Amino acid sequence: MKVLVLEDTIQHQVRIETALKEIAEELETVIEVTTTGKIQEFEEYVEADEINQLYFLDIDIKGEERKGFEVAQFIRAHNPYAVIVFVTTHSEFATMTYSYKVAALDFIEKEMGNLAFKERIKDCVEYTRQTLIENDQVVDYFEYDFRGSKFSIPYHDIYYIETTGVTNKLRVVGKNMSREFRGTLVDIMEKDQNSQHFFSPHKSFLANINHIQGYDNKNKEIVFYGGSRIPISRLKVGQLKKIMQEKEKK
Repeated sequence: MKVLVLEDTIQHQVRIETALKEIAEELETVIEVTTTGKIQEFEEYVEADEINQLYFLDIDIKGEERKGFEVAQFIRAHNPYAVIVFVTTHSEFATMTYSYKVAALDFIEKEMGNLAFKERIKDCVEYTRQTLIENDQVVDYFEYDFRGSKFSIPYHDIYYIETTGVTNKLRVVGKNMSREFRGTLVDIMEKDQNSQHFFSPHKSFLANINHIQGYDNKNKEIVFYGGSRIPISRLKVGQLKKIMQEKEKK
């Protein structure tokens, strides 16, 4: 499990890290924790190749009372399935999580005693493990490793993958997001032979089969459920029609 913590006070950083270390031992699970008090550094971690499952956020960062809510929105834009937990002294802000539409799992007060604090953290860890990690039916991830550079994102979020014009650099485009990562389309297709999530309509694109809505014959384009479009080679139209027929049978 990957955990990212945003907390600008060393004392509270240590408290959260200590609780997570003890919880990992109790649950006999691996928890990789990254902690920072800097907004820019935190956002760089969020945008990094690997997806974190669980986020603990302070709300008041460097004197900005509601900065944590804005950071939570940033996380949601990059990782719709993230589990977000606020750890703060501002208990009066609890109801504001709804207005920011970030769907936080919990709102933990720093004033809690260590035992109660740890139990709340543990509840969040167990929830994340059960819903995002152990239950494969909830979230099926595209996990890709190219020459040691790892990238992970839910298949549900992917419309298509395209080349960028830069050698070994690709771009994944999906639900309200666009991210770049290292790799090649040929390598992805080779590794996708068993699962068959992708279809190659063009030398510069891979389409997520589950998100294909139809085919625009006039413009020679694949249309996705979200409205996005990518070109398709005339030679691949027949293959696309077979894929669409198979989808209709399911």
